[in-house]
Amino acid sequence: MALIAVCVMPRTVVAAAQPRPVVTSSERDIDPAGVAALFCDLWLRSDDGATESRTAQSLRALAPDVELPTRSEKAVAQPVGNATALRSARLGDGSWSVVVAVQFSAREDESASSTESGASTLVRYFAVPVVAADGAGGAGEFTVTAPPSQIAGPGTAVVASSRFENQLPADGALASSLGEFFDAYLAGVGEVGRYLSPHTELAAVKESGYTSVAVDEAMADSDVADGRVPADGTVVRVRAHVTASAARAEQWPLVYTLTMTARSGRWEVTALEAGADHSGSGAKTSSEASGKTVGGTAK
Repeated sequence: MALIAVCVMPRTVVAAAQPRPVVTSSERDIDPAGVAALFCDLWLRSDDGATESRTAQSLRALAPDVELPTRSEKAVAQPVGNATALRSARLGDGSWSVVVAVQFSAREDESASSTESGASTLVRYFAVPVVAADGAGGAGEFTVTAPPSQIAGPGTAVVASSRFENQLPADGALASSLGEFFDAYLAGVGEVGRYLSPHTELAAVKESGYTSVAVDEAMADSDVADGRVPADGTVVRVRAHVTASAARAEQWPLVYTLTMTARSGRWEVTALEAGADHSGSGAKTSSEASGKTVGGTAK
């Protein structure tokens, strides 16, 4: 009877789960920017007459067949500072070309050391050829195939004209609100929250070292903030140029873009942007669309 029951019962087909595609290591792009920067740093410090030095040995791990600079005993090398990769480009043959910027300490006075006030910083640019591949376990393998080529520095990009064309009066309501806000935000004078719109959260900068902040110039993208505070809900975007003063007579020029909203006869900060330049763009930013603050200190 059991055999008969098995034979007459309909079979159920279970669809097997499709395996998810796995991206192999060979399908990933390997950016050798860090290797190129490290190579430049070691190569500029190396000497063909000191091939057994630790610098040369570290260099050979990245570039087994690359020629080293030759220095005479009387030559005084310029101290190498930071080496930073600026741009990586993958070439048609699969190799890479990485542009590296290197800072040097240049002595304006031959008798001054690189750490004295007579020393200044200069920047030189190098293009480094690198072959990159994935090794076992997905670990990158890199080889620098030739000495770096010194090249000209990058050009200056054309910046669109600013849409912040309306200069706000220094004694106006909005400029006063900005001054009080930046005193709290950067110098810790008062609470930041009292200058923010409802539902906007922004933490003050901790241990900035600034003792005071002055608003040098405030430019708006419309003329609604030129006079008295307008009706509640009026929004304006402002580019503020401020000078933050430190205890040791240091002054630092800083620039911020803010979205300000009128409420109860005063201007409040609705969004703060740092490190972004939307001056020439007419598109709304993420902060305008969502009403949230952006930047490193926004919650």
